[in-house]
Amino acid sequence: MATPTRTSAVSKFLSNHLRRDAQARETSVAGYMAGLAAACLVAVGALGPYIGWGLTRSLLGLVAVLCLYYTVLWRALRAGWFHPAIHWLNVAIEVSIPSVVLAFDLRFQGPTYALTAPTLVIWGTLVVLAALRTNPKLALMAGALAGGEYLALYFLFVRPLLPEQPLLTLTPPFIIMRSVFLLSSGVATAILARHFMRKTAQALAALREQEVMGKYMLHERIGVGGMAEVFRATYSPEGGFEKQVALKRVLPGFADDIEFVTLFRREAELCSMLHHPNIIQVFDLGRHGNTYFLAMEYVDGLPLSSLLRGLGWQGLPLSAATFLGAELASALDYLHRRTTATGEPLHLVHRDMNPPNVLVSRIGEVKLSDFGIARSASRAQLTMAGNVRGKLGYMAPEQAMAQSIDGRTDLFALGLTLHEALTGRRVLTGENEAQLLMAAVEQPIPPPSHLRPEIPPELDAVVMRLLERDVNKRTPTGAEARAQLLALTGAVAPFPQGQLELTRAAQQALTRVRPSSERVSGAHPLTDDPTQLEARSG
Repeated sequence: MATPTRTSAVSKFLSNHLRRDAQARETSVAGYMAGLAAACLVAVGALGPYIGWGLTRSLLGLVAVLCLYYTVLWRALRAGWFHPAIHWLNVAIEVSIPSVVLAFDLRFQGPTYALTAPTLVIWGTLVVLAALRTNPKLALMAGALAGGEYLALYFLFVRPLLPEQPLLTLTPPFIIMRSVFLLSSGVATAILARHFMRKTAQALAALREQEVMGKYMLHERIGVGGMAEVFRATYSPEGGFEKQVALKRVLPGFADDIEFVTLFRREAELCSMLHHPNIIQVFDLGRHGNTYFLAMEYVDGLPLSSLLRGLGWQGLPLSAATFLGAELASALDYLHRRTTATGEPLHLVHRDMNPPNVLVSRIGEVKLSDFGIARSASRAQLTMAGNVRGKLGYMAPEQAMAQSIDGRTDLFALGLTLHEALTGRRVLTGENEAQLLMAAVEQPIPPPSHLRPEIPPELDAVVMRLLERDVNKRTPTGAEARAQLLALTGAVAPFPQGQLELTRAAQQALTRVRPSSERVSGAHPLTDDPTQLEARSG
């Protein structure tokens, strides 16, 4: 059963969700009212011979104004405009429609007709319509406004015109009773709205209990791959503390895959040792039900691959690309130099450095993620001879040939990633796995300036040294790669404009890229692209 704290958290989640959905609901109401007003134009015109043309013209004018207002509002809401005050304005307009009709009836047909006209029947319906906004206060306002307007019209304008002996149902006691009924309809609607919200929150809390991974409340799924999926989640232990995280969960069908679960656990163990501003943090590893999960740092942004796609594959601004490269070089340098608590080098190698695994936040932060196949070069027994791990199209030659590797392997992948960030095009291409593996060894790699002439020779030199196929000629460390990038000057200098340019590019891409298996917000990439899957040979 849901605890009070959990139920309160779900109630807050439901309120926030309904608040985000307010524009869609108001759009529906505006569309309904526009259609209703259009239908009333025809109906009022047909009733002209029976109710008199003076009243008909007045009603047609009112309905035409309402039809125009709600049509314009509907189009504006659909185009993205919205203001929270529109709820209150529309409820006031809707509830006041019968008052205007009553005034017209009084003017053209007299007080008795005004108080008995069939149009007054819709007053209660319009009060109930306020419940669609799921705000009990709106329903109360609607009932109070309807009852107050009815009493004001009666005592100020209608009663002085009534005969001395009016119908019993038109005397003040009955009018006050009708006003109380209108007010009561608002109260009843508010009670129903509040009851609906409470019961919905309780039902949602009960349902969420089945989907809560311990202390993590799952929200929308933001990524899915062949063996795992990623959710935006809220870490909400008892006491009201909350933190947004990305929760990576093994799909139930693979929870018994010993090899995959080993990689999954190794990712958590490795990342728990890494503390660097350019590396995704892992907070927790756990098992819930029949599956495993990782709780990771939530990045509000998108993968570099999605960013480039959002920019139309035209490449990043030069300073943004060099800033990105410098940040990634810093992360790799930290990873390669990481030691045990006793100072013994771990010789860690990421082995999966590529654009889908580089996350860029809305404010230009750069994070390296997905350490599932990272390994220590001193623990070679974890990878069998002839077993190639990594993403096809982003491997160093020695990695593609299943030879011994070290940190320089990641630096070759950094060169491929930086080249792609500059040009917007993948460097190594092929039609199948075999061609992609051979491309890492044989395919000529042109300097970035061949595809983007404004790239200066000094930046070409940095990238091409990272892409040396002879590992002994390649840039030896991430620190040296970062130093080379920081030494650049002019338009390609990573500082002081690089992060600002990267921020602008990320925000521009976020407005263009739609959600897919590579998430758009809080990016933690997973992919089923066969050219991007782990390759095994031998």
